[in-house]
Amino acid sequence: MKFKNILLATTVALSMSIPAFAESEVEGIHHWVAESEVEALKVIIDNLSKEGFTWKDSAVGGMSGGNATQALRTRLAAGNPPATMQLLGFEGINWAKEGALQSLNDLYTENGWVDAVPPQIERFLKADGNYFSVPINMHRQNWIWANKAVFDEYDIAIPKTWNELIVSAKKLKKAGVTPIALSDENWQVLEMFEAIVAGQGGADFYKTAIVGLDEEALKSDTMIKAFDTLREIKGLVGENITGRDWAVATSMVASGEAAIQLMGDWAKGEFLAKGMRPGEDFLCFPAPSKTPNFTFIIDAFGMFKTDDANVKAGQVAWAKAIMDPEVQAQFNMIKGSIPARVDVSVENFDACAQQGYADREHAIEEGTLIPGLTEGFAVSPEFAGVFSDVVAQFFVTEMSSEDAVIALVAGINNAR
Repeated sequence: MKFKNILLATTVALSMSIPAFAESEVEGIHHWVAESEVEALKVIIDNLSKEGFTWKDSAVGGMSGGNATQALRTRLAAGNPPATMQLLGFEGINWAKEGALQSLNDLYTENGWVDAVPPQIERFLKADGNYFSVPINMHRQNWIWANKAVFDEYDIAIPKTWNELIVSAKKLKKAGVTPIALSDENWQVLEMFEAIVAGQGGADFYKTAIVGLDEEALKSDTMIKAFDTLREIKGLVGENITGRDWAVATSMVASGEAAIQLMGDWAKGEFLAKGMRPGEDFLCFPAPSKTPNFTFIIDAFGMFKTDDANVKAGQVAWAKAIMDPEVQAQFNMIKGSIPARVDVSVENFDACAQQGYADREHAIEEGTLIPGLTEGFAVSPEFAGVFSDVVAQFFVTEMSSEDAVIALVAGINNAR
């Protein structure tokens, strides 16, 4: 008993003389490697460091997060998960259902986060009653970015329809300007295709065909027309598109080598990083659509299960840093997106972000806030893969639009 009392006294003395958690690393896997992305990430890291934790960066770029996901799978198979991971779409849902992620319910309740995020994105943050990730932003995918000097020189108006866009693009091509900066990378082509489908078919058609996977909608004339339009786009993207990184395509627009790029608003971060100003040096406007819509994705971070108390403490600090209103404001000003939190003001944001914020509010009211297909939000991976494969094959071959629709329907049915 005497020995136990001495041991207890020693333990109490030690607990009073050292912090509850020694300074430790928080390792995170993510795919933010472009200049603006790295700078935005630093905002969260700096906040984390104030809590006594250092960030161990495990960036894996490429394939719109696909390479990072593969790296994560390798780590999990080896029993060596990171503390946190950038999650997109159904990926987080699947890891949560497999029991790999920590429940963040207590953090959401204690900090009032439940009411701070729009309910439309809850399905990508919560599974089986447990919040499993925290969102830092909301990106709009169906943006078009344009070089203002090129538009002014060739008297190009902001297109209201896809036909107007193609007519203007052909005019630029004839003048020797690359009309559209694009790559043959699957995800970039798919992002163009989903904007065409939502623009020509409208939000309701998109939700029926893409999200709902309705066979009649998938093989409809509207879907065939979308492939026809993508074929016309293919003839307007210039040379040397193989493997072109999205940030390289953005630089083409920034320099005036190309006129426009259809890309999520992370592209804006690249313009801003070059010192360019919206409305003066570059233009931002939604992709043409007969009914206004907002195609969204979010970047969120999940925390992997661990028995290490220091890592757990770091995960809590990381989650709180991400959800800090000031961090969300500063991060998104750099990244080009808008805050995931609906209670963060965008008064000091640029005009593009303010338009995006207003458009999001309108889309929520009108039911036209639709999940992006490209980064795996519209449908689960087995179906998203079918869209990606068929659209990519169509883009680089002479496949007809009718054959593309047939292949799409067959692939979806096989994956059901």
